[in-house]
Amino acid sequence: MTALLQTLLLVVVLATLALLLRWAFGNDRRAVPDHTGDDFGLLTEVAAVPTPEAADVLARRLRQAGIRTTVARRGQVHRLLVFPADVANAKLLLR
Repeated sequence: MTALLQTLLLVVVLATLALLLRWAFGNDRRAVPDHTGDDFGLLTEVAAVPTPEAADVLARRLRQAGIRTTVARRGQVHRLLVFPADVANAKLLLR
């Protein structure tokens, strides 16, 4: 009787663990990754300039204002990226 009970308990624990892992890591419903290079996740583009020097000047201006900035290069275009909460302030500062 105890061997049957232990086996049943083991099956229940393993099934629970399997369901928990499937809930945590399975059924990935995120969008298909963008391999074109135009998706920057949480960051939003606020400016695009043709030279790295121009991108550095604008990024320095944003950083001095306390806005976290990332510069991404795609081909010959350098894009300044900020978090969504900083988009309005960054665009205003870059005008």
